Order: sequence, then structure tokens, then C-alpha cells
Amino acid sequence: MVNLVRFSRVTRAAAILAALLTVFLFLTDTGDFGSRTRDLGDLDGDGVTEEYSLVNHHLTVREGKKYLWRSPSDWRIDNFALGDVDNDGTVNLVLSLWKTGSFGSVKPFWQTAEDTGYKNHLFVYRLKNKAMKQVWCSSDLDRPIVSFTIRDVDGDGPSLVVEEGKYRKMSGERYALDKKAPVRTTVWRWDEWGFRLVKRSLSDS
Repeated sequence: MVNLVRFSRVTRAAAILAALLTVFLFLTDTGDFGSRTRDLGDLDGDGVTEEYSLVNHHLTVREGKKYLWRSPSDWRIDNFALGDVDNDGTVNLVLSLWKTGSFGSVKPFWQTAEDTGYKNHLFVYRLKNKAMKQVWCSSDLDRPIVSFTIRDVDGDGPSLVVEEGKYRKMSGERYALDKKAPVRTTVWRWDEWGFRLVKRSLSDS
């Protein structure tokens, strides 16, 4: 009887280990493994630090025990960064995210049909009066963002340095990042109403 109990425990442990290995391989293949990022900042300059936490593609902003902002449940956030991307002297929250549609409830007059495309977007926020305010939100991008940083590359102030990939069509109007496609580097600078392409790659003149 003791041997049977011991065998049962070993079998159960082996099954759990196999299940965990399966989950690990799945997450590694889909790129979801380890999608946890944390940063600290004081975006509103009040001397109190906020915590920015990205877990399973959803971002929360917390000050102490109080939550200031949560990303919508239908957004899939890949990356975020804190930096003065619009060169106004204050730090922004910048997001690379996937969502359906390029517009909210109010559509431009030229958009007559419902936009059901699921693609990549870049959003810029600022923190004011303990609330996240939109600074600039892109429509769907021509090329999806693989990764990005905010840094000064030429001594003229912060720029948005982006690693761009290509889309892979999944079904209908739903797209994903093509992980096998080549990646290119582009540099963008804020130009009053949006971002202007400065360089196609860091080696370009």
C-alpha cells in the first residue's frame, strides 16, 4: 500500500511537471512568457511616485494603494515607456498596443463603415489631476512596433526610436506581428501635432 501511495504521488508530480512544461513552451512560442514589466515615475511632478505595472498585457498605474488608471480590457499592451516624448518638459506614458478599430465612438466624416481591423497603435498620455489624459493616439500603424525606446540620439532632445516589423494576417481583419519578418529601425520626433520621421535607421544620414 505504501508503494502504491508513493507511486501515485510520483505520477501526480510528473503530470504537474508535464503540464507546466507545456504551458512554458506555449507561452514561449506565442511570446507571452514573462510579459511583466514594472517602472516608477512622478509624471505629475507632485513629489509622490507612481508605480506602472504591465502584467499579461494589461497596464495599471498606482500611487500608493490607490489605482489611478487601468488599461481597457480589450487592449493588448506589448510595451510601455516613461519619457518626455513630446518635448514639453514633462514625462509622458507611451504605449504600444493592439486593439480593434482606429477611432473611438466619434468617427471622422470620411469613415462611413465600421472599422473592425485589429492592428497595432501608439498612444501617448500625461498624468494630470491624478488622471491619465490622452496627448496623442495613432490610428493603426502601417508597420507594427516590435520594441521602442525614448532617448536622445543626436543631441536635439528626446526622440522615439522604434524597431518596426511587419503584419501577419490571422483571419478577416485581424492581424498579428510576423515574428519571421525582418525588423528595421526608425527615429521619430514630436512635431507639434504628431510624430515626424527623422531617420529610417540610426545609420542613415
